[in-house]
Amino acid sequence: MSQKTSPPAKKAQFSHFSWKSVIGWFVALAVIFMTAFGFLFVAERRSPIQPTATIFVSPHPDDEFQMWSLVEDRPEEYKVFVFLTLGEETRFCDPDVYEEALQVNLGEIPASPTPEGRASKACEEARVASTLGYFQQMSIADETVPGDFSDPKEFSLPGDGPVEVCRTDSDVTSCDPRFREVSVFHDELGRGAVVFFNLGDGDLTAPEATLAIETLLSSREEWGLAAERPVGPIVGAFANDGTRCFSYPHPDHLVVRDVLWNIDFGAGPQLGATCYVGRSQRMSSIVSTASSEASFALDEDGVRVGAHGLHYGWLHADAYPVSRLQNSLFHRLQSFWVRFN
Repeated sequence: MSQKTSPPAKKAQFSHFSWKSVIGWFVALAVIFMTAFGFLFVAERRSPIQPTATIFVSPHPDDEFQMWSLVEDRPEEYKVFVFLTLGEETRFCDPDVYEEALQVNLGEIPASPTPEGRASKACEEARVASTLGYFQQMSIADETVPGDFSDPKEFSLPGDGPVEVCRTDSDVTSCDPRFREVSVFHDELGRGAVVFFNLGDGDLTAPEATLAIETLLSSREEWGLAAERPVGPIVGAFANDGTRCFSYPHPDHLVVRDVLWNIDFGAGPQLGATCYVGRSQRMSSIVSTASSEASFALDEDGVRVGAHGLHYGWLHADAYPVSRLQNSLFHRLQSFWVRFN
């Protein structure tokens, strides 16, 4: 992510009050009221007796908050967080950019290992480590979130099918077998898992994304992903190539949106985070203040307190912005389309 914001204010991040805020939340509540029936689409496939496994699909390892309103405070669900790429093409893995962006004096945790350039193994490993650190901290604030991880289990995508798994790094295209590798981190308390694919930051394709999701669904028992539970919703990260709300036409995000919109994976309903005034929007919900603060809070001096700023701060030149409505990539009012219910 490379969106920029003004320097952090000298006030605590979630303490500001104004009539503009009141009006904004009035609009948010109105949207939720008007689309409340959308929750029925999801609830139909969720049993209060038999818990489900919910799958959250992100293109990159730092997109997960875009779906957090459907993550937080859900003890009945086994949560599987799927990342289709390792985010290895970020410019913040260039040593000069990394050194300039990292603000240890504001509490940001250094990448580990130190990135050695775009598409480097160290960059991939640092992205994974930052994401695991994010979940570990968020699981302290919300005990229903997986965060106590064991060593990863290694698997791979099938290599005998029609889908080639290739990446283009520094203008060199490769179909190295390691791009089919899959790492699964299980939560020791049985709350869920984090799954990392390696399908190419910036050149993710629909066939690759489809293969990854299909393989995950068919391999749940082998991969230890609560195969005894039925799959509930499959939820995709935010994408918006329109002009309303925050515009985010990142090609990897559009691939996730298009795949979940067009292909019925035969599990639970499929959802995608979208613009709250978009035609396809069917349900909205608000991330709680507690979860927002746990992820994005700053102290009065701009020191990172929340998990996002602490663990992902090195991936941004300033403090990550979070908005009440949908004025930034990360926002509390979250809206979704619903398909295949």
